[in-house]
Amino acid sequence: MADVYTVTFSLIGILLSVPALLVALSLLMPNVTQRVQTRLEQTPGRSFFLGVPVTAAFALFIAIASQVNIGPVQALAFIAAALLMGIGSIGGAGLARLLGERIRPLAHPNSELTNLVRGAVVYELAALVPIVGWFLFIPIAGMMAVGAAVFALVKWLPKPAGQPVSQSAAQSAS
Repeated sequence: MADVYTVTFSLIGILLSVPALLVALSLLMPNVTQRVQTRLEQTPGRSFFLGVPVTAAFALFIAIASQVNIGPVQALAFIAAALLMGIGSIGGAGLARLLGERIRPLAHPNSELTNLVRGAVVYELAALVPIVGWFLFIPIAGMMAVGAAVFALVKWLPKPAGQPVSQSAAQSAS
């Protein structure tokens, strides 16, 4: 019976701590998570297509390095896994910001922190949906988050969508 309690309370702890982590990262690193949000909002496809090779490269390195029977190499595998999880967490915080921003028109009262927490909870609950959440939502959203976080960490923002209006078009409009 003690094993059941251990698993149950561990799951409850994880379910409470994930939104807290996303909110904390968003509050501690507002500029980075804002860049992630901008990237996910404007170029989700590019974020996904950058996240795929980055995640694959990390996963391949971790898989190979963890099988080598040399302590420092296995330590590098652990460090790479922690780095990938950190990058993914930053991306997840940006995704929670984006979801919170999109929840804003639907929710009352509208405080930024409340919407951020709501976005993090929606993100977490979507990942918990059996089959679709586990095997479709998590990989797609995770790779988009990793790609957007890499873009944000190197400070590479998308180009503005609006084209400058030519002077002759502005004069003919007035």
